[in-house]
Amino acid sequence: MLKKALASVSEDYDYVLIDCPPILGVMMVNALAASDRILVPVQTEFLAMKGLERMMRTLQIMQKSRANPFKVCIVPTMYDKRTRASLQTLQELKVRYPDQVWTSAVPIDTKFRDASLKHMPPSLYAKNCRGVFAYKTLLTYLERLEQDERK
Repeated sequence: MLKKALASVSEDYDYVLIDCPPILGVMMVNALAASDRILVPVQTEFLAMKGLERMMRTLQIMQKSRANPFKVCIVPTMYDKRTRASLQTLQELKVRYPDQVWTSAVPIDTKFRDASLKHMPPSLYAKNCRGVFAYKTLLTYLERLEQDERK
């Protein structure tokens, strides 16, 4: 149903981002069926790695009913270069999922929290903060992936 709805407006948009909770339910199943690329945000901490493992198993199960393979991009988030947990988790992500992990990471940025308190998107609240810069870098990376895949 979602895939049909998106097809009817496909001429109006270059990209559609479907945000859903990491729970295998109707919403996620429909989102996965309608998606060309899956972005999986993962906090750079140990427990988030456990959640990622479950998500990747879910994607493998769902993959069996698709003709085209999922394009997965794991996005490390809440990265704090001052902590050993973040450093080790980022390294572990790159080792376990070398072809699927974005080469950078979204850092912890208090401007995100401040923007939320002001009910504003971070890109309007603090357009030059490092977190916004990281997401812009991610978008550029994803656009390049799309261009490379079209060639």
